[in-house]
Amino acid sequence: MRASRGACCPDRVTPGEVHAWLIDLDSPPDDAGTALGPAEVARAASYVSPRDGARYAASRAWLRALLGHYLDADPGSLLFERDASGRPALAGEHDGLLHFSLSRTASRCLAAVSCSPVGADIELVRDRTGLADLVITRFGACEARCIAGGCAGSPLRGFYRHWTAKEAHLKATGRGLAGLAGTQLNCGERPAIRADGQATNWTVSFLDAVAGCAATIVGRGPVTRCDAGNQ
Repeated sequence: MRASRGACCPDRVTPGEVHAWLIDLDSPPDDAGTALGPAEVARAASYVSPRDGARYAASRAWLRALLGHYLDADPGSLLFERDASGRPALAGEHDGLLHFSLSRTASRCLAAVSCSPVGADIELVRDRTGLADLVITRFGACEARCIAGGCAGSPLRGFYRHWTAKEAHLKATGRGLAGLAGTQLNCGERPAIRADGQATNWTVSFLDAVAGCAATIVGRGPVTRCDAGNQ
């Protein structure tokens, strides 16, 4: 999909499902320069690295393009705010019509769109200092055993599978990173999230086909569509 202003997505996301979009941030949409709001332009300009600023701007332009598709609206006209739970949300005339979540890492971006709250997280799979300490302080004993056993093919990939699932759940609920230690992924044939020791009814979808990355979406239903937005 090469998004342009005024285009309309030929299908819609329906209740109980989630659409996922994988984006190359080094290839912005055609109207990226005119779609962003003043706050987005200012934040893009605040990055020390011009490349990072450009990738941030591309992520916001693609989010606007995707939501504009679903809503049959001008991407530049969309307004955003924080809802009562602190989640990013549409405002103005489109308030409550769609829920979304956006995550980016290096040149990759993951967007999720749904009729109900949803969370998405994507991370580069790379070894770095402090991962073992994070497992000790932010993961439960069952999760630590699962990660050590290479639940996603190796302990390193297992760490990022659990991390992205927990982050995606916190985004979906608006709890923020303060809830990380109390959020647990039961990683198995039917992955599930527990929060503060209690079972939840969130659906966990792993996007294992994303090369070099771990990506997870948590919503009120499964991912029924996963597309590359600009490839």
